[in-house]
Amino acid sequence: MITKIFKALFKSGKKATESVGKSMDFIDDVLEKEYIANAVDSVKESTGNVVEKAGTIYQKTKDVIDENVTIENIKEQVDKVVDKGKEITSDLADELLDKSSTLKNVMNEGKEIIEDFMGSSEEE
Repeated sequence: MITKIFKALFKSGKKATESVGKSMDFIDDVLEKEYIANAVDSVKESTGNVVEKAGTIYQKTKDVIDENVTIENIKEQVDKVVDKGKEITSDLADELLDKSSTLKNVMNEGKEIIEDFMGSSEEE
């Protein structure tokens, strides 16, 4: 019985040793073939390319802004906005004036109707 236990332990130990050996062989193989190092190098290279492209895009955008955005252009755009605002304000003022005179006329007519009515009731 004890021999069977020792045989079972021996077989288990032997299998465990073989498994560990195979695992170590696999790890050695991976390190030898430099999969991890190559993957890291690839990531570094890709990251460098992304940073380089971002820098290029930034520089191109900055150049376009520098070429097209000047104080004169900004002043011109602000002047256009101010002129449009003046035009809208003028249109609004004219419309309010028209509405106000229309309202004033309606009020005057209403006042005359009431005065006529009140005057005719006083005469009776």
